Amino acid sequence: MAIATAIATAAGCTAAATAGDGLGTAGGGTGETTGAPPPPVPLPALDLGGPRAPLCEVLDVPVVLDPRRIQQDPGLAGALADFLDRVTVETGATVRVLLAPARPVLPLATCPVPLGADADGPVFVWGRDFEPNPAARDVLACAVDQILALPDLDEADAAMFSGLLFPILERPGWPADDAVVAAVLVAAGDDEEANMYARPGLAGEAFVRLAGGGDRRRVLAFAAGAGADELPMFVYTTSAASRYVETDDLAGALDAFAAQVRTTCEAHDRPPPPPPSSGCTGIDVLFVIDGSYSMLDEQDALRGVDGPPVFAEFTDALLAQLEDVSSIHVGVVSSQPGDTDLHTHTDQPEVPPSPATDCGLDPGAPFLVAPSPTFAEDFACVAATKANTDEYTAQNAAEALAKAKSVGFLRDDSVVFVVMLTDEDTQEWLAGTTRTEVRAALLDAVGGRLDRLYVHAVLGDPGTFEAPQTVCGGPYGTAVPARRLTDIVWSLREQGSTSDVCAGDLAGAFAAILDDVVRTCESFVPEG
Repeated sequence: MAIATAIATAAGCTAAATAGDGLGTAGGGTGETTGAPPPPVPLPALDLGGPRAPLCEVLDVPVVLDPRRIQQDPGLAGALADFLDRVTVETGATVRVLLAPARPVLPLATCPVPLGADADGPVFVWGRDFEPNPAARDVLACAVDQILALPDLDEADAAMFSGLLFPILERPGWPADDAVVAAVLVAAGDDEEANMYARPGLAGEAFVRLAGGGDRRRVLAFAAGAGADELPMFVYTTSAASRYVETDDLAGALDAFAAQVRTTCEAHDRPPPPPPSSGCTGIDVLFVIDGSYSMLDEQDALRGVDGPPVFAEFTDALLAQLEDVSSIHVGVVSSQPGDTDLHTHTDQPEVPPSPATDCGLDPGAPFLVAPSPTFAEDFACVAATKANTDEYTAQNAAEALAKAKSVGFLRDDSVVFVVMLTDEDTQEWLAGTTRTEVRAALLDAVGGRLDRLYVHAVLGDPGTFEAPQTVCGGPYGTAVPARRLTDIVWSLREQGSTSDVCAGDLAGAFAAILDDVVRTCESFVPEG
């Protein structure tokens, strides 16, 4: 236990943790296969004194490694160690590390680690008070060796998200309350779990909620992979400070990320800046409405067939709150692949346009404009869609926005509000289109400005990472969990939200996001 003694001595640790240090304990045994495991050992007490004030008090760094990447990159351990040294020296925080394999449940063998080790991976102090611990590199090297020695790794798929989140779910005190949490996920490819838990949207939301208490200013993630779709979507969901890379220069990428960690550590507890005093003068709303026959009840509720006109009331509420907004443009497409021209007739695209289905829109300007004395009736006509094929809901939104520029639907001084209504998941993957590509296309359609876009999807609720949902039922019938569509919407962070179609309350769904749409408009600063 020479390494443990060296780390405990260098860090000024004692065998007993000081009561009330805010860290709790990291329970578990040693991971040995014989003999009874020792009782849980408290984490080391923190001593944050010293002549220099740390930028943040505690910086917790969960590290998840794909063994195949370790085998491909002999310098990986050294790059991680240099990264941890730098964030210790530059932030002055007590930097704690938990290193885990890319597996849901697979304990490490015993490593000579300091106080706080447990069965699923070592939790140890890398350094504090601007000083790295001289023995920490040996502990990291030992833990990496133990990952490589785990059985059956060649046959197993890389479970990056489970490797990150299972320790957070299972260890009291990890990460610390109010810590800044900087996750590092290094994969040979992508997250490769084929189950209902491991979805980038669910994983990103869970990381923000469980590690950061719902505050994105306290969390950031670095992910390295190859040919990945899951990992970049997780990074987008987590925070704007997070980074995904595909590079052989892992050391350089981690060095750049260290600067972002320092910025986050320094600024996480500052009040957010006030929004700019500008604002939009128009709102352009695109509906993507699933036209399958299972959606008839949802469409009726949206259009107000058997009740109040839900969306017409929402436009009235927007105009009442946004005095500088002169008008709202509203366009409709369906989720049928390729149906990306704004509708001018009812029951498109299944029913060919004819005088009998004409909604009275100008073909040169195929959208509604509110306020209008006939808005509710006009919207009820054009929002009736019919289709009976695969749903490309998110891709249609991106392509329709790109096309709508040419017909005057998108204005330079407007914000763009996209509403997707479906009881199925989006299925662009059938044509080989990734979630990352769809997200990029959505942003490209609004000039790359996330602050100009707000997306809301009414869909089958996928649940949370630790409690995923299956098929739901409600007043409108059944719906499957729209996990891929949720991934895309949640990757927009504060500019994306979802509601459960099985709740059967479209009026409540629109009321819940009114403030977010208003916020997006009021904080928008047009270019020029």
